[in-house]
Amino acid sequence: MTLTSITLPDLLAGDVRARLSSLLSSRAPSATVAITCVDVPRVPVSVLAMALDLAVSTGGFLRLEGLSAHTRQALHVIDPERRLAVDDTARVAHVGERPYQVRAGGDGSLYVVLSKGIGQHPHMADMASYEWIRGVDATSVVVDMAQIEHLNSLLVAWLLQLNQGAGPGRCRLVNVGRQAVAQLTQLRLNHLLVIS
Repeated sequence: MTLTSITLPDLLAGDVRARLSSLLSSRAPSATVAITCVDVPRVPVSVLAMALDLAVSTGGFLRLEGLSAHTRQALHVIDPERRLAVDDTARVAHVGERPYQVRAGGDGSLYVVLSKGIGQHPHMADMASYEWIRGVDATSVVVDMAQIEHLNSLLVAWLLQLNQGAGPGRCRLVNVGRQAVAQLTQLRLNHLLVIS
């Protein structure tokens, strides 16, 4: 049973953390606070990060409703442990390992850590490996490439798709090795992807 429901635009109109904390603390035992996200194609990453923190601290009595298909995909990636309740009957725990991990930052940034061998992983050829980014509004997307020695065409295409889906100038590659920097420069992709 839902004690209260608030729309995402109404929540964003004020201090999000204070409003969510207040709603969760005033709820009856075992009641749920629902955030309605209908007609919101991209949910701010900062809201997801706060919601995850609060869901963990309150025992999970926070629910997101009316999410777009891309936002549901993003939650599969950002919240594989399913700490947030979502009105998605098809949502199941991910089978197998993804070759990257994603964390939502309270400042609105996404942190994507690439695993060694990502360029050969079969998941990377699937549109779902990058389409999820279209469901969130990130202030920046930091891609950690510390475990990547060199790039292949599959990984380059994935990085470009992730960059395009995140929005212009939002992706930043960090911990990029010399060989990968040389490859990106040779392909003239250092003008599309920010390398730090």
